[in-house]
Amino acid sequence: MKNNIKNSIKYRLSLKASSFLNAIFICLIISVFSGCLVLVSHYQNMLNTQLSMYEDLIGRNESSFNYLINNTETLAYNQIEILDVFDDGIISSIEKKNWGFYDVLVCKTIFKNDTISKITLVGQKKNTTNTLALYTTNYDKPLKLSGSTKIFGNIKVPNGRIEQAYINGKEGNAIKLKGSILKSDGKLPKIDKHISIDVSSYKAISLHSLDKGTTITNGFDQPTKVIDLGGITTLTNMVFKGNIILVSSIPLEISNTAKLHDILVMAPSIHILSGFEGNIQIIAKELIDIGENVSLRYPSSIYMKNDSNPVSVTINKNSTLIGGIVIEGDFYNENLKRSLTIHENVTIVGNVYCYGLTQLEGTVIGSIYTDKFFLKTASSNYENVILNGTINRDSLPDNYPYLKTLLIKKNMQLLKNFKILKASSIVESVIAISIISICALVAFTVYLNVIGQNKSTYYYNAKHKINFFNQQ
Repeated sequence: MKNNIKNSIKYRLSLKASSFLNAIFICLIISVFSGCLVLVSHYQNMLNTQLSMYEDLIGRNESSFNYLINNTETLAYNQIEILDVFDDGIISSIEKKNWGFYDVLVCKTIFKNDTISKITLVGQKKNTTNTLALYTTNYDKPLKLSGSTKIFGNIKVPNGRIEQAYINGKEGNAIKLKGSILKSDGKLPKIDKHISIDVSSYKAISLHSLDKGTTITNGFDQPTKVIDLGGITTLTNMVFKGNIILVSSIPLEISNTAKLHDILVMAPSIHILSGFEGNIQIIAKELIDIGENVSLRYPSSIYMKNDSNPVSVTINKNSTLIGGIVIEGDFYNENLKRSLTIHENVTIVGNVYCYGLTQLEGTVIGSIYTDKFFLKTASSNYENVILNGTINRDSLPDNYPYLKTLLIKKNMQLLKNFKILKASSIVESVIAISIISICALVAFTVYLNVIGQNKSTYYYNAKHKINFFNQQ
């Protein structure tokens, strides 16, 4: 009898001790859960404050960028200037960089650990007062049109006069002209911007040190990467994006397996093989040959300057270039050594400037400035003749930026956004809230499991087992 009483007392004591521990554990879980809720509320308020500050930083960054783009002509290249838009200590750094035909504008607004950056490529805004589709220098030899040549827009030609020519014995030209015909001057308008890129000040990276198939991306807020192609004659199976200059001292071929975006390519001669797609700026001294079915997307460009050797640019059938072409030199005597050939079914969108000879069989949506036209057929050569070419200034989109080349009123326009960097403190707050929420979820799950253990079925099952052991 005494033993039964003792066992009953032990059983009651063990139940009371277990209940007490469960109560403490549940209180601890509830405390943790409540603390998590308080922390989540705290970080939520902090996040709202940071979001408000973030919006304010974006607004200040936009204001600083508007100042930058409206004053870009007065700013020196590669010099960082500090700007305090509202004189409240929140500063922005602005910088203008030269990138081939275009300019890169970098605007960073900084407050404590947060930085908002806007990096854009800009070009010259379309001038609505300049509706010129064609300009050819006045050498007192009339421009002759033949075949199905079409010109939409104002033109300036020798003596303000157009004649028709009948090539290869064909009769019945279908010439279409829309716009005023004016007299041109004895020289081409001057180029406003000469492309001069000195890579000697950069530490070049050898392409041989990179694995085949490597992808290299470099932001325009970072120093320019110069990659020396060495003795490689054909560029294949590589990906280059952003603030990168590819340099070769020997003629270069670019395969359609190479993926090139927003980069500069410099070599004595450059041949782009059939089927290539990308957007690049090409700078060469002797020869540029664009193969058939090549797509050079916006903003792409071609630039050549040479007064000592013959130079030529050829764009072959069914290819497209959206951007512009400039072939220039300093001396008139060498202009007959510079030539541009645009074959049939080729489409150029933008400005074409050739201080030399141009053969036009394709379509230019934009404008052409050239010293003379020429036409080479299987049977003969013709001077100042256009056969089956199209120049359509009217179809150029109103928001299409010009190459920054011709001496017209400067009004810069955004071409392409590269990057906007988010504020870092917002990311930290979101991470903190996520971690706290996960902890709260874990605590709540444990709490439910503990409560579940105290259901009547579990209780009486445990009690039955205790009685059974006590009877034993």
